[in-house]
Amino acid sequence: MDMANVLNEEKKQQVLALGRLGWPLRRIQQATKIRRETASAYLKAAGIAVRPPSGWGRRAAKPANEVITDSGSAKPAIPVIPDPPNPNPNPGNLSTRSLSGIEFLLRRINNLRVGNCL
Repeated sequence: MDMANVLNEEKKQQVLALGRLGWPLRRIQQATKIRRETASAYLKAAGIAVRPPSGWGRRAAKPANEVITDSGSAKPAIPVIPDPPNPNPNPGNLSTRSLSGIEFLLRRINNLRVGNCL
């Protein structure tokens, strides 16, 4: 009878010990040079749980932390601040005192261009 497909006792005990430690099959394969399918068969035969493969998108969704069903007591996340009333209702007739520094300079440059001083 050919015994080439059976692991020696030392390798078998090594696979079982690593399986009891919770090692994944790929890591057992790297450490022992035994195919993960073979290691899986020995672990299952010994009653040791084999870690399932953890692939992308195979995990169940986590439940929500808290569910709020009453929307009546909800408050906005950011308080709404209304725009301040316009102190000058006629923006075409602004004096230089109500202009910001940049607006003042832009008007001055435009006035100089109109007068061909630039």
